Amino acid sequence: MASLSASAHEFSMQGVGPVRLGMTVAQAERALKAKLGPVLPPFARDCYVTGRRDGKDKALSYVIVNGRIVVVTVFLRDYAKPDPAVVDANGIGVGATEADVRRGYPQVKKELSPDFRGISPEQAEEFARDRARHGVTEPEPPPHYWMIAEGSDGKRAIVFETQDGKVLSFSVGLKPEVLLNENCI
Repeated sequence: MASLSASAHEFSMQGVGPVRLGMTVAQAERALKAKLGPVLPPFARDCYVTGRRDGKDKALSYVIVNGRIVVVTVFLRDYAKPDPAVVDANGIGVGATEADVRRGYPQVKKELSPDFRGISPEQAEEFARDRARHGVTEPEPPPHYWMIAEGSDGKRAIVFETQDGKVLSFSVGLKPEVLLNENCI
C-alpha cells in the first residue's frame, strides 16, 4: 500500500478528501473550508456541476442533485498529475495502470466508454471517409474504456476512464448518476 503525502486527497467509495457522497452543499463547503461555485448555465439549481469557487483543486468537480453531492470527478485537461494528488489507499489515481486497478478492485468490470459504444462498422467507415475528405491524416485515437468498481452496498461505484491501459480520469459516486456519461444534461 502506498502512503499518502500530507497534501494528498484520498478517495474511496465514500467520497474524496473531506467531501462525502450525500453531503449537502453547506456540509461540503464546511468540510472543504471553501465555497463551491455558483450554478451557471446550462445547469439548473436542482442539478449542476461545480468546483471550488477559490480555484483550488481544479481537477475536482462535484455533481450536485437536489442540493446533495452525488458524484465527485477527478479530470485533468492535460492529463498531468493533480496537485495535490488524488489517490485511493492503494495509491491508484490518474496515471495508474489497468493492472493497478484490477489489483485494487478485483471485481472491476471493463467496458467501452459510452462515447465509443454503438458505432457500427459502416458508421466507422463513413467517419474515416469524412475525416479524409477534410484532410485529417492523424490516426483515429484509441478507444476509451470504463473500469467500474461497484460498492458492496450496490449504491455506489468508482468509474475509472482508461485509454491505452492508463487511467485518464475517474469518478466516485452514487448510482445511477456516477454511471451516466453526461451529468445534468
